Amino acid sequence: MKRTSGIEWKELHAGIARVMQYYVSEYKTENLFNMGMDALKKIEEESLPQLFALDPHKLMRSIEDTSLLTYAQIIIHASLARKASSMPLNFMRIDCPDMDPPEWQKFLTVKMENGKVITGDMPLAYWGNMKQQYEAHNKDYTGVYQGQ
Repeated sequence: MKRTSGIEWKELHAGIARVMQYYVSEYKTENLFNMGMDALKKIEEESLPQLFALDPHKLMRSIEDTSLLTYAQIIIHASLARKASSMPLNFMRIDCPDMDPPEWQKFLTVKMENGKVITGDMPLAYWGNMKQQYEAHNKDYTGVYQGQ
């Protein structure tokens, strides 16, 4: 806010969008994802410190774009973790051409732990038996839930 020059939010926004278009679009490979992550890191280290806002609107957009940068990094981490193509997800990896193999019928989880990205997975029906889980966590409604 105290700067009068540097990079405005529109330039940051366009840079993030361009990285995602180039490296995380239709043709996906691990090398492209790694190049995209490097490009986002460069934006974070070089462009983000030069960001400036002359009014509250531009400040809001600048803050929004810093979050957008984080989301882009999350997307690339999740894409790196998925080692299979998926038709329902419209996720086609050139280096992993098997479409929806049984071992990849699962959710991927991504979290930050001690400054490091940790990926994991959960089964598609991770909630188990809906009636039992509902009643276990909603004692006042035991016997009310009629779902399968």
